[in-house]
Amino acid sequence: MDDKTFETLLDRLGSNFADWPPDSARSAKKLLAHSQQARVSFDTLRHIEAMIGSSRPRVAPFQADKVVQRALLEIVRREAHPTLIQRLRFLLLAPVPRAALAVTIAGIGFAVGLVIGNPSNASTDNTNGSLMMTASADDVLF
Repeated sequence: MDDKTFETLLDRLGSNFADWPPDSARSAKKLLAHSQQARVSFDTLRHIEAMIGSSRPRVAPFQADKVVQRALLEIVRREAHPTLIQRLRFLLLAPVPRAALAVTIAGIGFAVGLVIGNPSNASTDNTNGSLMMTASADDVLF
């Protein structure tokens, strides 16, 4: 087993060799005895696992039910009384209002395009009698 394979198995299976396949565990133990890089990787993972384990909240067994009940009540309370921002987010991000807003904006844009870009909006220039026409954005080549 090489260092790269050891680190891959270490990431997947953890630092407890009892959880490893027997052949891989034997090879890993031999590698730990000879490779400094393997020992550093193993010690680093054990340190990380210890930090994660120490950061978990500790609850006495008889208080676990109370903690769960309190958490469920907090969830119900938050859902029963959403903040103003949560209410607005719900209104604005719901599919129907978004679709209605998109259709409204598209309708306004279409109406503005008809008024501005309509070729029948011609006016007569009184100075030389020529016909002036307005141009729309569609008439411009990019």
